[in-house]
Amino acid sequence: MLSNFARRIMTFAILSGGACALAQDVVAVPDPVGTEVAKPPVAERLPLGWLSDPKRPPEDLLDALVSGKIHLDNNLRFEYADTTGRRSSSAVTNRFRLGYETKAFHGFSGFIEMENVSTPDVDGYWVPATGDGSASRTVVADPPGTEVNRAWARFKAESLGESGVSLDLKAGRQRIKLDDDRFIGNVGWRQFEQTFDAASVRSNLGVDGLGVFYAYVWGVQRIFGPDGQNPESNSHLLNVSYRIAPELSVTPFVYWLDFRDDEPLNSSRNIGVRFTGDLWKQANGQSDYHADYELTYAHQADAGSNPIDYDAHFIAAQFRVTRRDLGHVLAGFQYLGSDEGNIGFRFPLGTNHAFQGFADNFLVTPAAGLQNLYLGIGADLPWGIKGAITYHKFWSDEGGIDLGDELDLVASKQFTPIWSALVKGAFYDGKSGQPDTARLWVQTTLRF
Repeated sequence: MLSNFARRIMTFAILSGGACALAQDVVAVPDPVGTEVAKPPVAERLPLGWLSDPKRPPEDLLDALVSGKIHLDNNLRFEYADTTGRRSSSAVTNRFRLGYETKAFHGFSGFIEMENVSTPDVDGYWVPATGDGSASRTVVADPPGTEVNRAWARFKAESLGESGVSLDLKAGRQRIKLDDDRFIGNVGWRQFEQTFDAASVRSNLGVDGLGVFYAYVWGVQRIFGPDGQNPESNSHLLNVSYRIAPELSVTPFVYWLDFRDDEPLNSSRNIGVRFTGDLWKQANGQSDYHADYELTYAHQADAGSNPIDYDAHFIAAQFRVTRRDLGHVLAGFQYLGSDEGNIGFRFPLGTNHAFQGFADNFLVTPAAGLQNLYLGIGADLPWGIKGAITYHKFWSDEGGIDLGDELDLVASKQFTPIWSALVKGAFYDGKSGQPDTARLWVQTTLRF
């Protein structure tokens, strides 16, 4: 294990040193909130030049199959975690993704990607979902293993005939990210990501500003790799977004989740609507100030094999003001309601790390519900570093019990268009029996 890991580190260093020569057409942007190290670049992945000119249409089916793009993503991370009542953890993990995407031939294409997570010392931390590591240590949810991360077939048409109707059909194991990932996301912060065995369709139905998404999900590949619990599903995801004006987009959604007998408490029907918009933003981009807002309401009730008959409500509101070349300030509130203390509003398919504090103490909503008031500030620092600080105050829905507060910090740096680094910390001061928790991450990512 150690020798394999050492070889991977050497490969990573060599690729990082030579990456700039391959990075002419890619722009990656660090995410200041730290949910992912870098967003996908404009040209999603850098094609390897010796295979083909990516803009050249394929001559025939064979040409489409052999002249596609190679996708590579390597994330080397150190995580320190310490919580009350457990020994501290020190986890060194490396994630390596390698995929291949064919060119589109008459709109049809395919993609397959493997994902490997390795560590030189799994006993330095604890993964309860797989039983890896030492059970006395603090949880770090990055088990070692190898799996098929994505494998899909696709048909995509920007416009069907002269109708103006776009169509994007995809079937197989795929990444699904809807809105802000609160309800449906890929849990992109962990080394293994969450993907979905699904059939999905996107379309604008020929209407400018309209986006319609539907997916039937029959399986979920969670963040614990091949040895974790990956539930079977009979779930339906419907998300409709309409941009009325720059100041207002409306997104009603219905997520009917049924995990059969694998995760009965997570089976639920979710009906809601989300409002977003930009304020004080000029089309020419000359305004120094920009404001944006988000407002979401949803109702959740039991579905499928859930043994608890319940109703719960969710409310989220955030307002952010950004000054160009300086940074941003934001304020927000999230209410995760409870049904008389029996069960709280849950997000079993959401990217929860990004919302209730980086310490991950509330990945599963307490039965008494949760309220989260947060304030944040971000800044463009010297040497191209982007930083952010967010303060959270937590208390329960039932009884309004003080559950503590948390301070989250993150700083990221883009060294080259495909090479970035990030440092992130979370410090949670628990109250009312909640454990104190501290986490620190240092990582570097190569992606093209």
